[in-house]
Amino acid sequence: MLQRGYAAAMSKLGVLAVAVFAALVALIVASSVPWPPLGDPVSPRAVVVVIDAGHGGHDPGAVVAGIEEKDVVLYLALRVLALAEAEPRVQVLLTRSGDYYVDLRDRVRLAEEVDAVLYLSIHANANHSSNICGVETWVHDAVRPGESSWELAERVQAAVVSTTGAADRGVLRQPLYLRHTDLPAALVEVGYLTCPQERTLLLDREYRERIAIGIVQGILDFVW
Repeated sequence: MLQRGYAAAMSKLGVLAVAVFAALVALIVASSVPWPPLGDPVSPRAVVVVIDAGHGGHDPGAVVAGIEEKDVVLYLALRVLALAEAEPRVQVLLTRSGDYYVDLRDRVRLAEEVDAVLYLSIHANANHSSNICGVETWVHDAVRPGESSWELAERVQAAVVSTTGAADRGVLRQPLYLRHTDLPAALVEVGYLTCPQERTLLLDREYRERIAIGIVQGILDFVW
């Protein structure tokens, strides 16, 4: 019994030795292959920006004529992400990529954790008056002209107005959760769902694309 046990143990050791040898050979071969492969380098990403699609999940945002703000802004955020793929200097990360809710503090905390250079939240507006239309960009009420968040808001506001031709309602201030980050942070309202003509435009694919292009351009104008 002892001899058979000894023989079995030696057999197992032999199999183990072969396996270890094979693993070493594979490691040596793998180390000789460059990664990433030569001629296919990873595109350099100079800066990270975080784009937030406002609301989500149980929070629809403004709801007008059956249109929910959360859906409009998610579409725009995804288009910004797609357009930014063509810009090697920027890597866009989203706070949400589907219909779910993310805590507001967690949204800005994400931007800080990934060392983003800015945080931009996308929203659609609403008002009791259907005559109020246009694009406006908000910063927290402690922000003053000349500060980085104000400059970000100015660049995004100017670019979106330029690409869409929408009424320019300027850069505005109010208490916002953006106070929870020291990053340049702003919130762009891309139009009023309560403004009939603007509501129609916010459902138009071409107009939405112009908004997304404007947002990307505003980011690039701010960073560079």
